[in-house]
Amino acid sequence: MYPAISLDGFIARPDGDSYSWVNQHDEARYDAVVEKCGSVLVGRKTYEEYKKDFDSKKGVITFVYSHQKGDESNTVKFVSGDPGDVLSEIEQYGFKEVIICGGGEINGLLASSGLVDEIIISIQPAVLGKGIPLFGTHKPELELELLSTNHDVEGVIQNQYKVLNNEKS
Repeated sequence: MYPAISLDGFIARPDGDSYSWVNQHDEARYDAVVEKCGSVLVGRKTYEEYKKDFDSKKGVITFVYSHQKGDESNTVKFVSGDPGDVLSEIEQYGFKEVIICGGGEINGLLASSGLVDEIIISIQPAVLGKGIPLFGTHKPELELELLSTNHDVEGVIQNQYKVLNNEKS
């Protein structure tokens, strides 16, 4: 999972905006990781909000978790069902890992299902006051091990965690 969050724990403003307040150098770092991985999993709302950004990523397949099918292409696939089955479906495309990019509900669903093994979180220098929480309406209990802290992007603290145990909630 690779989210950017505000200091008060939101991944987006209430209207879904997770772009205007995120450091653009940190956004570029995220883009490089997604391009290296080759796959990203997002919820339908996040995909619709940033469709142009996802569609413009070269060599990346965007998997959209949604109960409704949409227009698929070589680079956009719609998936649904049990989270474990969704990850198995992504593996059928040859991927051994996928970057989870939100929104909060997909983050929470996968974390609550015990399917997140690593979290790389960029804490942005912003307090939003209200917005979409990191795990949406889900309340996963995660025990984490801090692997590294990076502050090479001015004002942003990026922590990398290994998920040690992931209790279903």
